[in-house]
Amino acid sequence: MQPELDPDSRWVSALAGVPEARARAAIEEASGETRLFRHLERMHRLGGRSSYIEIDAPLELYALVRLLRPRHVVEVGVSSGVSSAYLLQAMHRERHGTLHSVDLPKVDRRPAARRASRSASWSLPTGHSSGWAVPFPLRRRWDLRLGDKAEVLPLLGEDLPSVQLFVYDVPHGERQAALDFAALDPRMAPGAVAIADHGPGGGLCAPLRRWAVSRSAPPLGRTGLGLYGFRCARVRRPAAALRPPAGRERLDRGRARRPVEATGP
Repeated sequence: MQPELDPDSRWVSALAGVPEARARAAIEEASGETRLFRHLERMHRLGGRSSYIEIDAPLELYALVRLLRPRHVVEVGVSSGVSSAYLLQAMHRERHGTLHSVDLPKVDRRPAARRASRSASWSLPTGHSSGWAVPFPLRRRWDLRLGDKAEVLPLLGEDLPSVQLFVYDVPHGERQAALDFAALDPRMAPGAVAIADHGPGGGLCAPLRRWAVSRSAPPLGRTGLGLYGFRCARVRRPAAALRPPAGRERLDRGRARRPVEATGP
């Protein structure tokens, strides 16, 4: 793995509603989690991957947990669990909160020779399950649910009393993304943060833009990446504002990530 070298403290500051100095301090703390980084690096290497596709801003996710002190975080898309691990490590530091992760595992069925190549993928290596790289001591605060997000997110929307941070890190068609966002919107109180990843350089998708507008919040882009998020304002418009318009489905194909490269023998 390569460590994140260019975290965006302004983006974190705006989403968390705190001075940038506090955001920088939280990011610096995240970058100091070298034991966690080394563990993830080792697990990827042992998993037979020289490169692995993951979210590009784990330090920002850690910082947001430290700044928001969320009771409930919902994450869609797990794969090996890099983002999950950083979210859980921040919760461990806080001694507070639960991470509810949703993943529909994609199994790597390529021949062994191709699996060992440097081609990046987010599919699971043979014999591994979703979140296989997450350290076991961190899993006590983890509610990992395997299944189709179209089925699992409405259940979370019914079960959870509130959601303070939502991270959407999967390829998404506009119609289903709108339904996914609507499932959790009633649980997003003022001050809650929603983030969607569109891949490196990807543009803001229409469902997230509509959701931000419905919550009277400007969508904010992370510098240099296709990460967009917003901080919920007090106003929440009717759920109809989140419904996808009629017409042909459009798939966000910006999911091709910068690979997380493993180092060492």
